[in-house]
Amino acid sequence: MWMSFALDCYMASYDDMVNVLEESRVSPPPSTIGEKSLPLTLFDLPWLHFHHVQSLFFYKFTRPNPHFMEIIIPSLKHSLSLALKHFYPFAGNLLFPPNLGKPEIHYKDGDSVLLIFAESNTDFAYLIKNHQRKVSHFHPLIPQLPPVCEKRNTLLAPVFAIQVTLFPNSGISFGFTTDHVVADGNSFIRFVKLWATIHKLQREPSILDDSIRPFYDRTMVKDPNNIASIFWQRLQKTKFKGYQPPIPTNNILATFLLSEADIQRLKNRVMVQCPTLLHVSSFTITCAYTWACMIRARAWVGEEVSENELEHFVFAADCRAHLDPPLQENYFGNCVVPCLVTAKSMQLIDEDGFIVAANLIGGAIQEKIGRKKEVCESLERELRNISSINTERAVGVAGSPRFAVYDIDFGLGKLQKREFISIDETRSISLHEGKDNKRHIEVGLSFPKIKMDAFASIFANGLIVDD
Repeated sequence: MWMSFALDCYMASYDDMVNVLEESRVSPPPSTIGEKSLPLTLFDLPWLHFHHVQSLFFYKFTRPNPHFMEIIIPSLKHSLSLALKHFYPFAGNLLFPPNLGKPEIHYKDGDSVLLIFAESNTDFAYLIKNHQRKVSHFHPLIPQLPPVCEKRNTLLAPVFAIQVTLFPNSGISFGFTTDHVVADGNSFIRFVKLWATIHKLQREPSILDDSIRPFYDRTMVKDPNNIASIFWQRLQKTKFKGYQPPIPTNNILATFLLSEADIQRLKNRVMVQCPTLLHVSSFTITCAYTWACMIRARAWVGEEVSENELEHFVFAADCRAHLDPPLQENYFGNCVVPCLVTAKSMQLIDEDGFIVAANLIGGAIQEKIGRKKEVCESLERELRNISSINTERAVGVAGSPRFAVYDIDFGLGKLQKREFISIDETRSISLHEGKDNKRHIEVGLSFPKIKMDAFASIFANGLIVDD
């Protein structure tokens, strides 16, 4: 079921803050899957050369170390193996055929996920707060993907790795590194939920809910204009490098909370000033307010801001329900289309910058909803537009409040914190539902210290309610 490579307890790790306890390779149970291949669709291919997604889940855990070593580690291995039986692509590889032909996700019996168990002396309570923390304190908790290998002129690139880190007498973190080409956030969260459920129950659910069970039929993704081939012709000109460790920064990570009341007040402002805007959702409001505050923070810290400089905001829209025919919600893989909105810097810095941003973002969503039958065409168009922008002036979005991550229960108690570490590299914000109230929204950012201080002041002052 798994091959274990036991290492000396407390052996020296790649960072002084972490000691590796054990490295394992976890496979689905033998002979339960066979050999499988999944072609990359037009929705997968754009992520081929993209940064890997790195995230962390933190749970409190106060039991003694022997309990972790003797009970938790074997249980997590076994439950992971059972979860991979249903989500086998995570154990597979990105396979490039001879002569670097079009890649696919390939699984064969014995393929596995790297699972690292480690121990950290970092202050767990410090890591799970919303306050400012150094990004560098999180990197040791994230696994690196195994290297790309070549067999018989075929390139094999692992797509997934996990690190479980014990903080003695305080907590556990689950760190994930995922190649985005294998799955979007929807598919990844379904996998984590199943693993958590199996671990909590200490068995597979007798009936696997369709909301969790992955749907793999790629023939349902129609591509009448052969857009996937067009993408591949462009992408194959860039050499595939596999996993590249993130470049260290001195940036600060912090989380900002928009309460339900904050969001409603901001909605009211938008509805008064933009009465024809139909899509005034919590997502629209949160993204618009955060984006405007981010651009104002640039000016506050003395960055040179040209009046006509263009600022860009990019977010992804799940299009499973909008394809023809529609895909099931549990379709495994990528099925999102990017949305790009652009404004001049001064439009966002001005007093009405938030309203400008909300009008742009809400309008873009409104347009996407109104053009359901043109999803594939809009994918190609938006990717072409994104390829021409100045990425230094672009903000992306990771995560979604609708994923309900704080409901993920490994049997270890309530999730204390979820962090996206890769936003430091991708210049994105992260979004989650509030831990204690699902109508709140948590916004995660990574900035240099001086800019984070400016953002925090602008963000808080904009929410002050006049008496």
